[in-house]
Amino acid sequence: MSLKKKLLLAFFIIILLSSIISAEGFISYLVRKGDNLSAIASKFNVNLQELIEINQIQNPDLIYVNQELKIPVNEQKYRVRKGDSLWKIAERFAVKVSSLIKLNNITTPDKIYVGQELLIPEKESKEQYQLASRGQSINYIWPVKGKISSYYGWREHPVYKERIFHTGIDIAVPYGTPVYAAAAGVIEYSGWSEGYGNLVIIRHRDNSQTYYGHNLKLLVKEGEQVKQGKVIAFSGNSGVSTGPHLHFEIRIDNRHVDPLRYLDSNYLSRNIR
Repeated sequence: MSLKKKLLLAFFIIILLSSIISAEGFISYLVRKGDNLSAIASKFNVNLQELIEINQIQNPDLIYVNQELKIPVNEQKYRVRKGDSLWKIAERFAVKVSSLIKLNNITTPDKIYVGQELLIPEKESKEQYQLASRGQSINYIWPVKGKISSYYGWREHPVYKERIFHTGIDIAVPYGTPVYAAAAGVIEYSGWSEGYGNLVIIRHRDNSQTYYGHNLKLLVKEGEQVKQGKVIAFSGNSGVSTGPHLHFEIRIDNRHVDPLRYLDSNYLSRNIR
């Protein structure tokens, strides 16, 4: 085989390998002034040794500005829709806004456009929103009695048809079912909220919060004190929802947690699933 053919073959193999690497979830990153491998690994939430091996780096202390690195990213893609903002997208996927900005090299966070494709750092979002520790004991009661139609965690959204983190549990109940305060507290919010529809948020004595979404009618006002078991709303199908149910969340230290870790487990043993 002639030298020219060998060079062409080698070039073809390089292109093929590059396309395979790209398809397997790698992104390119250009080293900036002040970067080091440890900081880059931390920034993209990847293993330092893996980063070194993938890029065949002989001396980890010697990287240079504009050097192109392949970054393995456990991610999914999201295409920006009308009305989206980075803050809304971050909340939808349970990730930090700063992580979205860094991963996508966004220089103007307030300017994203419809159709723009963003990478969502799934690995970091799972670690960032692990179960928060419970500070003071609060006895949360079930806000309604019904079958759980969707659990806390990653799922395919029934409306968006995309894999999105579900920040609470959905409890299927008929229209107009009374919704009870899971614990005593102060009404922090009562009104319309995008996605949640008619939403009530209660802040409790340990500073935790409970969310009650998709209601038909709200019966409380902001600033009002409520006792545990008070009827605060009638359930419905408002907001982004495919049928009547209550979306219920518990947030501790401003992080959503799995409500089933805090609610009466004996309720589930009675085949309410």
